[in-house]
Amino acid sequence: MKFCYNTIVRSKRLIILLAVFGIICAVIIIMSAIFTIYSTEAKCLTNYGEDNSIYTTIESVNREVKLVSDEFRYGNIFLLDEQKVLDAVNKKVAKADAVDVESVFPNKIIVKYYLITEDLQFKVNDEYYVCGENGKILRHGKTDYAKTSDTIISVTPFTEPTIAENSTHVYTEAESYDMKTLKTILSLSNSLVSEGRRAFDKSAYESIDLSNKNSVKIKMRKGVSFRLDVSEDKLADAVQAMVSWYVDMDESKLFSGEVILSYNAQADKIMIYEK
Repeated sequence: MKFCYNTIVRSKRLIILLAVFGIICAVIIIMSAIFTIYSTEAKCLTNYGEDNSIYTTIESVNREVKLVSDEFRYGNIFLLDEQKVLDAVNKKVAKADAVDVESVFPNKIIVKYYLITEDLQFKVNDEYYVCGENGKILRHGKTDYAKTSDTIISVTPFTEPTIAENSTHVYTEAESYDMKTLKTILSLSNSLVSEGRRAFDKSAYESIDLSNKNSVKIKMRKGVSFRLDVSEDKLADAVQAMVSWYVDMDESKLFSGEVILSYNAQADKIMIYEK
């Protein structure tokens, strides 16, 4: 009797364990099905306001980003490697700077990106490389694209770029002197426009010469040139003073001449001299 009793107890325990195991397996299967990525979406974070001309481009890039994102469908949303998604989008979609992946439970991801436009051009040997503000290469060839564009800025760098292929960057180091300087010039220019003043954005620049660290030369499309005779730590102040001069100055002074900006340590301010 004792033998039979022990056998029954062991059988019940086995049945219970098998039942628990079965329930766990069922839950895993159900959860896997529920949390499998079935849907992807692309979202552009760049705000162009009422500039409807850019939205056709955004729609096109959205499709490209979504196509790359679809490669990660049918994986578990909890096990998704978001960095792999970002790297894939940035490598395969030239005009996208993917910065974030949002998981929308139970089964959707949204890839967020900034639209990269053709802003800068570098010449290396006999090739011209067009890239966005962040240095990501969009196209290259023997053509001087800046000559026929009213938005591409021709850049003379301090350090020769480490050129590669499209969708890579002109400098391997994002914080190189050239990219930091260009970022300062372009970002400040975009942020200093205020109501009632002359419109100003990065397209106002024709060329930027960074070959001398202590004397940045900027040519505007209207004709006037600026020379920023300042050290790196005073560059932002000089750019701000330059843009303020440009948006407030009488229109007649914007077509020719040179304006020199330098830092006066005694007065602790940027001085402006018109030539």
